[in-house]
Amino acid sequence: MVEDYAPRFGVQSTLVDGRDPQNFARAMQPNTKVVFIETPTNPTLELVDIQAVADIAHAHGAKLIVDNVFSTALYQKPLQLGADLVTYSATKHIDGQGRVLGGIVLGSKALIEGDVHTFLRQTGATLSAFNAWVLLKGLETYALRVERMTDSAEKVAAAIADHPKVNRVIYPHHQSHPQYELAKRQMTRGSTLMAIDVKGGQDGAFALSDNLAVVLISNNLGDSKSLITHPRTTTHARLTEDVRLEIGVTPGLVRLSVGLEDPDDLIADLMFGLDKV
Repeated sequence: MVEDYAPRFGVQSTLVDGRDPQNFARAMQPNTKVVFIETPTNPTLELVDIQAVADIAHAHGAKLIVDNVFSTALYQKPLQLGADLVTYSATKHIDGQGRVLGGIVLGSKALIEGDVHTFLRQTGATLSAFNAWVLLKGLETYALRVERMTDSAEKVAAAIADHPKVNRVIYPHHQSHPQYELAKRQMTRGSTLMAIDVKGGQDGAFALSDNLAVVLISNNLGDSKSLITHPRTTTHARLTEDVRLEIGVTPGLVRLSVGLEDPDDLIADLMFGLDKV
């Protein structure tokens, strides 16, 4: 979205393959002010080395902003790894029950009381009192919910990884993840999201999704309910097919957000759906 809207405000941007930190070094320009990364990425759960990119950004006088939604604040601490600001969609794990929209920006007192508050005052991006109250109530059970969801995600990833209808499961703390060592280094656990590349392309992905009874179809994530979505036709539909394939959004890829249901029920549901592919 940044490449669509930022130029209207005179802001230039460069897209970078974040898997190699040196790509950031090559992309830095004399006028670069901010590096923005998401790790793990949506929906392919690729990782960016936060410490390495922070060092590169700071060496060029730029700030690093990290979208930490997928990992959650429980399992990844970007500020401790050199980030200047951290952003969250609080709609996800913090609310975690599909009730309200909200966002959070975290950083040093100087940055928050300076640039961030100035921006909020000028744009009106402020939570309603009710939404703020709901999110505060969500924080009371945040750790309990996310830990339980992560327990289940680990079991689900292990259970379906070798299913004959699955090309691969992408989960940061599963040993098959190509950046497993980085995941272990900067994430204490693998969190609640995974991607599943289903055989049969889009037809296979739809067959899996349509035959699930416990897991619901939705674009949301981090919810108490387990949710599945097909990025190619939903969250990433605006991209061209060439770009989707370049970033790993294949026709058979689905994103699974693991919720609070019994993990055995989730595994049985997914096995049934996969058998229908």
